[in-house]
Amino acid sequence: MVGGRKTHNFPHGTPRLLTVSGISFGVMAIAAMVLGDMLQTWRRFVPFVAVGLIGFFAHSLLLRHYERTGQAIPIPRKRVVVRFSKGLPLPMLVARGSFFVTVTTMLFFGATPMPVSMARIGIIACVFTLIAVAFVNIGLERHYVNSGTAEEIELAGQHFQSDNK
Repeated sequence: MVGGRKTHNFPHGTPRLLTVSGISFGVMAIAAMVLGDMLQTWRRFVPFVAVGLIGFFAHSLLLRHYERTGQAIPIPRKRVVVRFSKGLPLPMLVARGSFFVTVTTMLFFGATPMPVSMARIGIIACVFTLIAVAFVNIGLERHYVNSGTAEEIELAGQHFQSDNK
C-alpha cells in the first residue's frame, strides 16, 4: 500500500515474503523514530536511513517480481490533468509562484546563520504556508474547472503496469 491506498490485488493472497518485508520496513521506521531522539548527531542516524532505503528497494523489487509472475495485479488509477485553454490565469500563476518563494524562504532559514529558535519558527511557518498554498492551488483549479475557464483531461492508459504485458 502507498499512502493508505491499495496499489495491487493479490488473487492468491499476499505472498509471505512481501508481507514480511512490509512489516520489517515498518519496524525499522518505528525503531528509527524511537532511536532518533537518542542519537545526537545526524551521522549516527545515517545507518537507519540506509537500511530504510534498502528495505524500500527490496520491497519494490519483490512487488515487481510478483507482478511479472501474475501473483500481483496493479490497480489502475485514473489520472486527470487540468488544462487552461487561454493560458494560466494570473491568480494561478501567483499561487504557483508562491510555492517557489516559500521554498526559497525555507532554505534561507535553514542555510543562514541565525539563532536556532528563530530558524525553527521560520521553517515551521513555511511548512504551514506550503500546506495553505496547496489548498489555494486546489481551490483555484476547482474554481476554474467549474467556471469553464479550465477543463479536466483524463490521461488514458496511464497506470503502473509491469514490463511484461
